[in-house]
Amino acid sequence: MSFLVLDDDEYSFIWETLCELQLIFHPSYSREGNIDYKELLHVKNSKRIIVMLDRNLLSGLLKLSRDGYLNDEQEMRIIALLMTWMIMNNFPASAGLALKEYATKINDIIEPKRELREFNNIFDYYPSMMWLRLAEAAIDRIPVCPLPTEPFITEIEYNEDDDHLLMHIAEMLYVVYLCRRPELSPVEKMLDFLIWNYKYLLICESTLVYTAMLFTNQSGIKAPKNSGSNDIEKILTGCRNQAWDLNYLSNWSSFHYYEKTMDEIFMFATNDILLKRIFINTYADGGVGALIEAVFSKSDSQKIFDAINFNQGNRIKPDFGVNPKIYLRQLIEQEKHRVMEIISDRGHFSYQ
Repeated sequence: MSFLVLDDDEYSFIWETLCELQLIFHPSYSREGNIDYKELLHVKNSKRIIVMLDRNLLSGLLKLSRDGYLNDEQEMRIIALLMTWMIMNNFPASAGLALKEYATKINDIIEPKRELREFNNIFDYYPSMMWLRLAEAAIDRIPVCPLPTEPFITEIEYNEDDDHLLMHIAEMLYVVYLCRRPELSPVEKMLDFLIWNYKYLLICESTLVYTAMLFTNQSGIKAPKNSGSNDIEKILTGCRNQAWDLNYLSNWSSFHYYEKTMDEIFMFATNDILLKRIFINTYADGGVGALIEAVFSKSDSQKIFDAINFNQGNRIKPDFGVNPKIYLRQLIEQEKHRVMEIISDRGHFSYQ
């Protein structure tokens, strides 16, 4: 990787455009994708800033290096801008979760390690200024990366489902069950989900934000794909896909939780509209409570808060045992059967 030399206009273009696009998120330094660059560069003096990429960004970057261009020009310019921004600030990129999403989807241990090699090659091969010129539209393509793509040697098994992902799959199956019960009002669905969540799992704020927006039919918020299908395997695939969105945020939040005692700060990079909306509403002033008040009526909001306060005060946390994966997989099977039962009882119903 070569040096990146910028004039003042180019420097401003990179920061301002990145903020306009709302690509980078962090509760303290970029809550709504509008980066507090002065504070971020200040904290850089004492912390290592790492940018965690989602699958869509990684896939686009890899395809760009393989083909030299993307058919979607806007996506290509956005990826080039992100690369320029990371390089000019010396912010390393992390593709671990994005590789894991791919690995668990295809259930393969070799291809993700090949992608990891390609990912590392990109930073070794391309001149830094090339990314800026591509972002500025001064050029329309880059050379195909010719470096070898033998699988990267690592002991990480990317195809193993982690506990966070299994938790979110179970959550999404129960969401599908509620979506297929049209007799329930939005607040009844939310209360039902809370009772179930407190009984079986730990509480995840990003999941509560998603369900609150979903059950109140907020624009652009959709149920897991294939929720209205009668094919349980299609439903499960849709739940797994939706679970991955939430998995990025819950895995990232586990790093953020311990940030004060760590030498690193993890920023999250995404151009996914749903992920952006979940993140922004989770970490906005007032957090989940403020969102609930915004999307539910005053009386319904109070019912939800009463349920949360009661369960927080009287809750016995579920016992995941010595092997949480066994517990979580059993829960997934339980929720699959619950969905199958409602399919048998009611037949096809598409959630709108």
